[in-house]
Amino acid sequence: MVRRKKLGKDTPMLTTAIVAEMLGITPDRLRTYDSEKLIHTHRVKTGQIQKRLYTENDLEWLLCLRSLVKDHKMSISSIKILLQILSLNPSMVLPKNEIGGILYDMSQNPNFKPVVKNF
Repeated sequence: MVRRKKLGKDTPMLTTAIVAEMLGITPDRLRTYDSEKLIHTHRVKTGQIQKRLYTENDLEWLLCLRSLVKDHKMSISSIKILLQILSLNPSMVLPKNEIGGILYDMSQNPNFKPVVKNF
């Protein structure tokens, strides 16, 4: 009998092209988020090629990033500052608006602590 690995929200399986299409952004934008340490991609080597793979948790995190950048016109540096402040003050009262909701969602995502510690 073949044992199958249980796939969960933290299983890397989505490629850069698929995630970019789902988010309506370019693969270059995803690579920018990676180089700016706003997302920790999972790298898988297949032969000579190394691919970035994303999890469902990553996708939820990236949806929040995309909303802050596109809908709320926030810069990457301002997002980093807000996330750092939130990590240092976890009991901080967030504004009761859309940005506050997004920041709350990000703080609850499993990516929050690993991403913020890399700034």
